[in-house]
Amino acid sequence: MKLDDNNSIPLYLQLKNTIKGLIESGEIQKGEKIPSEHELCKKYDVSRITVRNALAELEDEGYLIKKQGKGTFATKPKLFRPLEDSVGFSESCRNAGMESSSIVLKREVLPLDERMKDILKLSDRDQVLYIQRLRLADGEPLMIENNYYSYAKYGFLMNEPLTGSLYELLAEKKGIICDRSLKTVITVTTASGDMVRLLQVPIGAPLFVMDGIMGDSEGNPVHYSLQYIVGEKYSFVR
Repeated sequence: MKLDDNNSIPLYLQLKNTIKGLIESGEIQKGEKIPSEHELCKKYDVSRITVRNALAELEDEGYLIKKQGKGTFATKPKLFRPLEDSVGFSESCRNAGMESSSIVLKREVLPLDERMKDILKLSDRDQVLYIQRLRLADGEPLMIENNYYSYAKYGFLMNEPLTGSLYELLAEKKGIICDRSLKTVITVTTASGDMVRLLQVPIGAPLFVMDGIMGDSEGNPVHYSLQYIVGEKYSFVR
């Protein structure tokens, strides 16, 4: 199979798009080993540098993963999400052609403490609504989401199924548009304890930790969020 030398698209991009198409169509299955660099050079009649450039971009985008001493394997692409977090998980999945879903793990009313009072700008009489969910893309766990809300304002969430987008639910039920990130801090940790079981990753697997405050269109805090995200399946972009 020969690529088109006369095409204005560089050969490495033609090869990249060809392999990407095979993965997205399912012709190359997730977990399947792809041909070696030498085999790809021979099959597509291109140089080794062309193959390496194509594979490097596919690896960066999460379509391929290299395993030391074993070769290169197809995998699902990473989910890309803006650093500002004004785009929620559900919308990020839609943009990537994935189906989002959620499993509610905990839903509790907590006593008010000084930290949440300050973060969410709550009154002394308020309480804190804590919701923990497991977020999935195409049925695969990607994130443990811990959200904290004013119970006085968002207590109705106790009786909602919460299997979809909370941002869309808030817009529909209360007319609240969550479109402003008031704080975003991203650090890295490793998986342990319940994280290993819930996210289906090995002990010590790298996780992003996203610590943030989401606000409405007027800049009022809506919720404080602490998320643990599978590192190999996720990328943040500006």
